Amino acid sequence: MKLRIQNFAKIKEADIILDGITVIAGNNNTGKSTVGKILDYMYNATNNLEDKMKNARKSRLRNIIRNISYVGSLVHLPPRAVSETVEQILEAESQEDELFLLQTFLEYVLPEDRVMEDETGLIEAVEQIDAIKAIPDEVFTRVILSNYFEEIFNGNINNTQDSDGIAIVEIHIKNGKNTIEFCNDICLSFSFDNNLISSSVYLDNPMLLDKLNNTDVMRLPRRYLSEQEYNLYIKLAGERSSVEERAMNEIINMEKLDEVMRLLNKVIPGEITYNQKYEYRTEKGKNKIDIRSMSTGLKSFAILKQLIMNGSLNNKDAVILDEPEIHLHPEWQMVYAELIVVLQEKFDLNFIINTHSSHFLETLDFYALKYGRKGICHYYLSEESGGVCTFAEVTNTPEKIYKQLVDPSLLLAKEKERWEEEHESIR
Repeated sequence: MKLRIQNFAKIKEADIILDGITVIAGNNNTGKSTVGKILDYMYNATNNLEDKMKNARKSRLRNIIRNISYVGSLVHLPPRAVSETVEQILEAESQEDELFLLQTFLEYVLPEDRVMEDETGLIEAVEQIDAIKAIPDEVFTRVILSNYFEEIFNGNINNTQDSDGIAIVEIHIKNGKNTIEFCNDICLSFSFDNNLISSSVYLDNPMLLDKLNNTDVMRLPRRYLSEQEYNLYIKLAGERSSVEERAMNEIINMEKLDEVMRLLNKVIPGEITYNQKYEYRTEKGKNKIDIRSMSTGLKSFAILKQLIMNGSLNNKDAVILDEPEIHLHPEWQMVYAELIVVLQEKFDLNFIINTHSSHFLETLDFYALKYGRKGICHYYLSEESGGVCTFAEVTNTPEKIYKQLVDPSLLLAKEKERWEEEHESIR
């Protein structure tokens, strides 16, 4: 699989291979995070898009049914009856059929002493229904894609140096590709050869774990959450899978989990449980603490452990890690790097990692060699010049990364040396 980007935000051009472990290293403000966000939204915006559009239409139709003026707030609307009526309305071929379905529904839910005085509300409802059904899928898709990317990039989609040009993002998969083109920060066109059945998670802030206890995530209106946050929260909460499904997943993956849990238990030997709130319980099961009280470094591991135990990570899923080393002590960085390699091997995940740390890259490279995964590693160096960013593959010449990402201790040593020479000369 390959991600291709042209003239998007600050990125002039990028061709990134995604086939196991991909590392993008470079200085600040060189487009590394932009690549990860584009990939995440290419997955989430296009994954099961037809179902998402159909569900959006259903949601609006349910609201229309609830808002028919003379139903009244005191009337109980059986969810099953509402859902069945919505399905039938979607299939209806004429306004007469839609009007008949609404009338039938009202006769079913209204008390016997309630009388429909006129059909004004019903006729208005039918007009709204027709407007929803008349939206072409192509138009709907373009607006959805525009909104997805506008949200994460704050409307700054097209290249900063060529705002009137065409921005292109593509995912090449097998023999096809999914392409989205933008002009003036709006989706101009799209072409999808593949329905992405895999999903992605974007991890850039371990503190997001706190929000599981700060809010009732499942009931919080979607407008208060970004798509990235909502996607992660759903996976962390494990709401989409039943206890039985998670148990089956654990049994199937038991052998795979052995090595993964060995590494995780070096740092976080307990588990996250839910009893009115999410808590971390030690391995012995005696001490429980609110997950918000965990250290930031521990939360980095806790998120991965929770996703694994929920069965929220599946083969070919993409895991995007933005500067994962930033909250970790060097010893835990080593454990985290090894964990990435083992997870990739056991679950065939695609990791995309952005880093400033030559130490973290060197550690990751070592464990890839140790576990025989060097063949699926691809390293890129991001650079900025003239206000635009480019990416060069340096898999076979990683020293180019090490040269740019100089160890801070070496920089400090040189600064000390200069200061001592100047100080000595004053003496």
